[in-house]
Amino acid sequence: MKKALLVISATIVVLGVSGCQTAAVQDSDSAGNSSKEAPQSIIETSSPAAGTANAADQAKSPSPAASNSSASYQKISRYLEEESKKAFSPYYELLDSTVSDYQEATVDGNVEATFGYTLVHKNFDKDPDTVDYIQKAKETGDPHYQQLHDEYLAPKEMSFHLKAVIDKTDSITLYSNASPKGVQWEKVTMADFVLKK
Repeated sequence: MKKALLVISATIVVLGVSGCQTAAVQDSDSAGNSSKEAPQSIIETSSPAAGTANAADQAKSPSPAASNSSASYQKISRYLEEESKKAFSPYYELLDSTVSDYQEATVDGNVEATFGYTLVHKNFDKDPDTVDYIQKAKETGDPHYQQLHDEYLAPKEMSFHLKAVIDKTDSITLYSNASPKGVQWEKVTMADFVLKK
């Protein structure tokens, strides 16, 4: 139920933030990079407006030493890179990832970091006219054919508002902001952001 609410909330955010932007169904690599079918779409979430946080988050005071060079930052960056590869590389070629607005605090002996995370990805190299939905668009004279064709190999971004908690055993737990307004953390894995048919 929580995952369904997460998907619905994230979808509402995507529609509100990106307007009428649509995502085409992605196809898997024909050169053998993956035997899995591409996901129907990917949830794209965005960071809430600056200054929106619940009372618990406001009570935490970010560590003045928290920076992109802290040990926690490096550990979280490596974790996100590994988890993103596991979740998305069967379907997409990952081109880049960035962590932004990183803030770190110690809460009950655990390191809690909040940040924006952006992944840049593209479909595997393949002639767009060999992809089912693009072929059908061409055959039926769909007015969106050229757009689908051109966008197939273009890089795309996925953006997330995340929190990572490093506990006393050095284990990392990931949370996503499931609220279109304010902050509501829900436990997730990067694989939760891949919607399959």
